[in-house]
Amino acid sequence: MADVTSQNLRVAIYARVSTEEQREGQTIDSQICEVERFVTERSWVVTGIYKDAGWSGGIMNRPQLDRLRDDAAKHCFDAVVINDVDRLARDVTHLGVIKRDLERHGTQVIFRKLPSENSPTHNLMVNILGSFAEFERELISDRTRRGRKHKIEVRKEYLGSNTSYGYRYVPINRAAGVTGFLELIPEEAAVVRQMFAWVADEGISARTVVKRLNDAHILPRKGSIAWAKSSVLRMLHNEMYTGIWHYNKFQACEPKTPRDNAQYRRTPKSSVRQRPRGEWLPLELPESLRLIQRIQWEKAQVQLIKNTAFSPRNEKHCYLLKSLVWCGGCGKRMVGDPGHGRFSYRCIARCRKVPIIAEERLNDAIWSAVTEALSNPGLLADQATDFIETSAKTADLITSEAAEAEVAVKQIENEESRLLEAYRLGAITPAQLGTELEKLNSRKQIFRTRFSSQFHMPQPREQAVRQSISDFCMRALSNLNQFAFKERQDLLRCVIKDIRFTGEAAFVRAHLPIDDSSANNHLSFGPDYAPKLFQSEIPPPSGVVS
Repeated sequence: MADVTSQNLRVAIYARVSTEEQREGQTIDSQICEVERFVTERSWVVTGIYKDAGWSGGIMNRPQLDRLRDDAAKHCFDAVVINDVDRLARDVTHLGVIKRDLERHGTQVIFRKLPSENSPTHNLMVNILGSFAEFERELISDRTRRGRKHKIEVRKEYLGSNTSYGYRYVPINRAAGVTGFLELIPEEAAVVRQMFAWVADEGISARTVVKRLNDAHILPRKGSIAWAKSSVLRMLHNEMYTGIWHYNKFQACEPKTPRDNAQYRRTPKSSVRQRPRGEWLPLELPESLRLIQRIQWEKAQVQLIKNTAFSPRNEKHCYLLKSLVWCGGCGKRMVGDPGHGRFSYRCIARCRKVPIIAEERLNDAIWSAVTEALSNPGLLADQATDFIETSAKTADLITSEAAEAEVAVKQIENEESRLLEAYRLGAITPAQLGTELEKLNSRKQIFRTRFSSQFHMPQPREQAVRQSISDFCMRALSNLNQFAFKERQDLLRCVIKDIRFTGEAAFVRAHLPIDDSSANNHLSFGPDYAPKLFQSEIPPPSGVVS
């Protein structure tokens, strides 16, 4: 190994800064200047400078570090000079591997802030400093996480990020004393509202939304020239447009198939996985930032599920009851089975608990049962009355429970106020404040999750329900005999929630849209309250059971 006291020692300089450190002004050039001054004082010869800008010290496979190790194997220099131990690595294991690899090729590792010697004491000091660097990395990560949670839970502020389409985050301006805030982009907000109207009101698919946007020459964000289906679906599923934004929704994880692209090598956790919903931290946005009403967002979600279930793509045969029939044995969906030209319905899991049933037999049985039910609107209306009475009782119970929950939330908020006052007076430490606030927020979140807006839906009036059911049945029956296959399929998808086939009988659960308008199209209805209006047992035709 080279003698570090030699004046003609050939050295390489290695420097690294992470993105966070660059924001704080610790540029990579300042490191190099300090190391160059250190090298000049000793009359060493610099043969190369290796800079990893924006790379975490917890990552081992950095591009310039790899090039440094390759050049060390070629004996391009006698020593490597680094400003400090944490510049080489913030992981003790990585530090040991890199240092041993360089020394194995006869390259001395010199840290500017440590004495230049080759002794057990020096190696111990390097390992100790490496452990401190690793501890500091974890400390920074934990401090950042707690700071973000405090901003959302306590200060109720939006966390600045690359936000959703339709919004713009204005960063904090410390010089002007202005905090960061979220604002709407009117042009993009109009596009978002139009997309939800297309899906929720017209019932079109995400692929059709993409086509309409591209045909209208509406450009997406980030400079793309055309919309992608994945981007549209992500927007249509985004709950932020209803006025609720969630933090802690995803967690970083290692990808199942690592990618070699340098963009993903900056961190081994380059993939994300959704956390359980109970771990999400909701933040209610101001009313001015709400783009979509909750009921319209929920209608869009239901329609997207239907679009997936009823998609005709790659369909070689049209089944009348596609995605409506479920196995009564195992609970899995029943799918079409061509069977050498003899079309049937079978369990997708092949559980063999229920037999295969011929397509025309089940189709005829279900169609006859639906026709009979539509011919007797009074029976449906009577069962709807039972549903309304049950819904009213449930609504009363929820209202009373919600009132109790509101009292509990106010008590928790009073506890939060007392905690903040104790912190202001110096009675508790910041760590204690953070711990107690997290506990209180967990309790508050339980009430908010249980009594969200989905429980406060308007209850239909009995007279309106009866009239709506009667009008629906009258419109459906007027042209029922002239319906083509597609019209029959649309009607069944409109009124049937699911069909459970047990082998000896088929049980139909249906839901009828409640409409107060005067629409005359049999598929044009208002808000769907999805009551289980009837559950009829339909005996199958002879020969169903094998």
